[in-house]
Amino acid sequence: MTNGYALGQLGAAFLTATTHEDPEVRRRADRRAQRWVQAIEGMADGRVAVGSRLPVRGLPSWVTLEVLRGGFATGSASAEQPLQADEVALARRIGIPATRRLLFGYFLTDAGLQELYGLLDSGAYRVEIPEDAALLTIAWLVRSGDREAALDILDAVSPFTEKFRLAPKTANAPTSPPDFVYRITAGEAADALRARKPNPRVEAQREALAVWNPFGDRVLSLWLEKYRDGHVSFDGDPAWRAKASALVDEYDRLAANHTSCTKHRKPKENLAILLRALRATAEGEELDARERGLVRTVIERSVLKRGAPGSAEHAVLRDYQRGVASAPAHCQLAAVAAERLSSLDLAEGIEHPRLLGGEVTPQEEGASGILQGLAMPPIVPRLLNRAHSAPIEELLDEGVVPSAEVLAALVPRISATVVAAGFPDRALATLAAANYRAFRRRRSLLLLNLEKQVQLTELPWVRATARHSEATSDEAMAVAQRVGSLALDHFPATITPNPLVRELQHLLTAAGYNVPLVEELAADIFMGRFSDKFRRAAQVAARVVGGTLYANYYGIDTDQILGLAEPPKQKPTSGWTWRRVRPTEHGSTFGDLCWARAGRDTGRWLVCCRQRDDHRAVADPDDPQSCSPGLTRHRAVSDLERARSRSDREECHAPGSGLTAATPARNGERRGLRLATGSLLP
Repeated sequence: MTNGYALGQLGAAFLTATTHEDPEVRRRADRRAQRWVQAIEGMADGRVAVGSRLPVRGLPSWVTLEVLRGGFATGSASAEQPLQADEVALARRIGIPATRRLLFGYFLTDAGLQELYGLLDSGAYRVEIPEDAALLTIAWLVRSGDREAALDILDAVSPFTEKFRLAPKTANAPTSPPDFVYRITAGEAADALRARKPNPRVEAQREALAVWNPFGDRVLSLWLEKYRDGHVSFDGDPAWRAKASALVDEYDRLAANHTSCTKHRKPKENLAILLRALRATAEGEELDARERGLVRTVIERSVLKRGAPGSAEHAVLRDYQRGVASAPAHCQLAAVAAERLSSLDLAEGIEHPRLLGGEVTPQEEGASGILQGLAMPPIVPRLLNRAHSAPIEELLDEGVVPSAEVLAALVPRISATVVAAGFPDRALATLAAANYRAFRRRRSLLLLNLEKQVQLTELPWVRATARHSEATSDEAMAVAQRVGSLALDHFPATITPNPLVRELQHLLTAAGYNVPLVEELAADIFMGRFSDKFRRAAQVAARVVGGTLYANYYGIDTDQILGLAEPPKQKPTSGWTWRRVRPTEHGSTFGDLCWARAGRDTGRWLVCCRQRDDHRAVADPDDPQSCSPGLTRHRAVSDLERARSRSDREECHAPGSGLTAATPARNGERRGLRLATGSLLP
């Protein structure tokens, strides 16, 4: 990942925001472009440090950040948003100025705590981000008498009460069983149904059947008045020419008002041929032999194919086509189905979606004008099934979960039941489960130097309630076995997605098993070394495959793997540093063994690590000290190759840059090169 990646994402968002035909898509792209600008500016001025688990200066790890594609933080927190309507209404109700700090203080008064107690007991709240659970946790701790733990949370969040929304968000109490899962909520399904738009091709067909076919029949009928025994008379009397002129004028009006179907504009189409001849005849022009022949051919073939206008054969066809043209569009039926969801809890799934996908009822006919008895198009049951709330096994059997990635997105709701089972108090159990689901929705950061993503236990309100939980090893193990079996049974040929690996690791740890599950590595940020978890996982695998045909076929020295020692702990670096990776002697580290098996017998510089405090940097493939934030080996080497091709020593200056490193040129000379963040950004 480089600064060039961020600039590329910005360019793509800007292009979509300025060229896409859908206004909603342009609006979303514009917002995305603004966030990328914010992220790039943050990297440039040092507020955002890409690659760190604490990427935003001044924000602790528990803060939920706005994270863009690729793991880039924008520099803003998700809870840092303008005052919401419910906050303004609350401030007006209790008679205080509408500021976040005063609202936070209100919930610490007796009256505010009573409101929080009511929310805890009823469950009528929603936790969209973990910060939404902070005040509710404080209230539970105060009610349970654990004031010291409540004060610990206050100490952690008090510096942010002016900017962050920490007030709870009210909602309907959940009614679905805790182990029911769904892909989208009823509200999201309703929005998707209402967002359906008419299909342009279907609307063109509808216009052709309802407008241009009847008009074409009238044009053909007029020409049939001049057709006798295989010949067409082009000497129109004044009355016929008046009718022809009226039809031509009507065509001009229809063509201006009905633009979906363009078939009539094609010069080789039947209607275009008849209209061209009709216009010429009405204006007194003579037609050449070719045009006369075309008119006669169109008349004969049209009558042969469909019958003459007004005949029984022709009337049956046109009656059927009028019925097709009058049928409601799929988007209209989808809007009827969306209205059916308005009586449900829009924040939950749908337990019985089939009951909502039936035919149009008499009441709906009166409200929408769509005839009763019409069936819903296939898109309606598909969208409703995506909101189906049921055990995950049922959704898998129905095909609602099409991939291991979708399964991984649903598993946190199941894992939350294990979290809830650890708390005897029902109110705290419900809150802990909601907080866990919200935490799992946090987007991962781009990390370097083998750093770990922020853990659930780093949240102050999770640490504060840990003493009130009980062991849930049996429940955790049962859920881990259930989830693992589902992944293997339904997606056996798919690499287990990293989110699912993390969920399984969490469940196994809660069950008391220290099993090293390893994620799929990202090649673009690979640091040339592995965390010790990979060594432990390899040793577990070596004990299983040792002496088998598999180990012999791939030449795996299981004894060597089992002899690998734990690598020494490395001190965290404060700057961008290059690391030389050189396979060493037998049995040193797991990473060295991998490089040796890959045939890399000579040391080479791989990638650079981020500089946290100072973004001035140097790049050198032989002896570099640091490089620009986000700069990978490929970008650094390409920059160096361009510098080496110049005949004279060149310095690439950037404001505040004072570092210079000697770089060996291809001809053996030494040249200097300066790289800085400012030189990589426009």
